[in-house]
Amino acid sequence: MNYWEYVGQVPQDGDSTYLDGSYPGAVFNVGVADVALAPGERVVAAAAAVCWRNSSGGNGRVTLRVGASEQATANFNPSGAYDTVFVFARKSPATAKPWTRAEVNAALVGAVVNTGYGLRATQAGLHVFLYTPPVVPLKPKEWPMNFKALDSLTATGSDQAVEVPRGATLIVRPLAANVEVRDVSGAAAKLTIPADSMVMLGPSYGQTVYLRATAGTVIELGLT
Repeated sequence: MNYWEYVGQVPQDGDSTYLDGSYPGAVFNVGVADVALAPGERVVAAAAAVCWRNSSGGNGRVTLRVGASEQATANFNPSGAYDTVFVFARKSPATAKPWTRAEVNAALVGAVVNTGYGLRATQAGLHVFLYTPPVVPLKPKEWPMNFKALDSLTATGSDQAVEVPRGATLIVRPLAANVEVRDVSGAAAKLTIPADSMVMLGPSYGQTVYLRATAGTVIELGLT
């Protein structure tokens, strides 16, 4: 994604309009349009670009600035023909950390005259490199219809064995009274299921589950 601003005017008109640094220390900076990020997008890097040439003996550098911080080329003498010079930055010059949207929007692109004069810049811009995560359409997940209703169990007041196949989950729903769940007949209850509640026990390793409730209590069972 590229964000560009012309230094002189739009469209570019060669040397008819230009910015000329005529003494040491002359600076120009150009702000660019705001970056609009889509959901999930992030800035990977930014590259300042300045199109300039040397009409005399000027010496200077191309800069990418955020606030008072600068990342720049070394000072050099551009050639007499217009050329585009880049400053590539994976991290913000201001923080030395990955770019934020606010820092990109505050970035200034330009040049600094070091010595001499005659440096003529006609364009300045900012290339913004974005990472856009892939869009994966969501599809409703289809689950197999693998529920199997078992015959209801009528409690006797003692432990009653229920065989649960390996890999299956036992669904237990006691009516009217609580039911105690044991893994060993006669042992302490591992779980008490309140009346009219449904609990899924599993997946099973192929063991037997023992259920105990007040005599006459109906316990609905199922496997999935």
